[in-house]
Amino acid sequence: MACLLSLFSLLATSPSSAADAFPVPAGFTSEYKVIDGVRLHYVKGGKGPLVYLVHGFGQSWYEWHHLMPELAKNHTVVAPDLPGLGESAVPHSYRATDVAPLLYKLALQFSGNQPFDLVSHDIGNWNTYPFVVKHASQLRRVIFMEAPIPDESIWSFPAFTPQGESLVWHFSFFSAKNNLAETLIAGKERLFFEHFIKEHATNKAVFTPELLDLYARSYAKPHSLHAAFEYYRVLNQGVADNKLLSQNKIALPVLAIGGGGHGGMGKYQIEQIGRFATNVTGKVIPDCGHWLPEECTAELNSAVITFLNAR
Repeated sequence: MACLLSLFSLLATSPSSAADAFPVPAGFTSEYKVIDGVRLHYVKGGKGPLVYLVHGFGQSWYEWHHLMPELAKNHTVVAPDLPGLGESAVPHSYRATDVAPLLYKLALQFSGNQPFDLVSHDIGNWNTYPFVVKHASQLRRVIFMEAPIPDESIWSFPAFTPQGESLVWHFSFFSAKNNLAETLIAGKERLFFEHFIKEHATNKAVFTPELLDLYARSYAKPHSLHAAFEYYRVLNQGVADNKLLSQNKIALPVLAIGGGGHGGMGKYQIEQIGRFATNVTGKVIPDCGHWLPEECTAELNSAVITFLNAR
């Protein structure tokens, strides 16, 4: 296992075409820092108080590429690749309580000892929630969009619905042992990610063949495909960990955003985050699916900027 982890780490830190494939917005730079022995990739730009953007499954830092230039007008913006995904090296553990310190320590490199803002999506929520609870004094405002914080309620999600696929059918498949998901998907990443992304989208047209190619190629790296599913294989551990963490409710201002269209979590996003925080503002973006930053760019950008600018 140690040799396998070393191999994955080497692959993840070696030069590849993926770094060049995702176009870096003007005024931003692609950089790396080693945090606790793990080489993390991030894209950084702007100047001012830090806004930290953490992506979700099926994507990379690039999901924020529309929002980043807008935030950079008044903020330092840092968007990392989750450990094991994009151009970041694999972590020693995918447990959220182990990944969260890596992400938190990276953020501290740019926060200037001042509280920073967090904007998180999908499994980014899973992997930032522990540091939000433990280091609340170092944060100012938090946005959680389009994914629950893992708790026992996720076990009651349907795997099948009258409409066909459930929003979360993949939780069980991805968490299957013996590397089942990556074994079946390897070599068919383009087919899989096109289906997965579009099935969770309302505005499917924004996912052009070129954009889908970028995401599929990023996850086609063996270490990344494996890492993506490892985040789901520790999901039940996250439920147990969060049961303890949730004894301390988040008192920071939190914005919970759900998509109101096909593929979106809707009002459930607001209700679920409300179990973990006491100062929650909710917003549902109509006619928008799961991929808010790309499907509904104008509405999402406005909601984020308005919330972060509030005092």
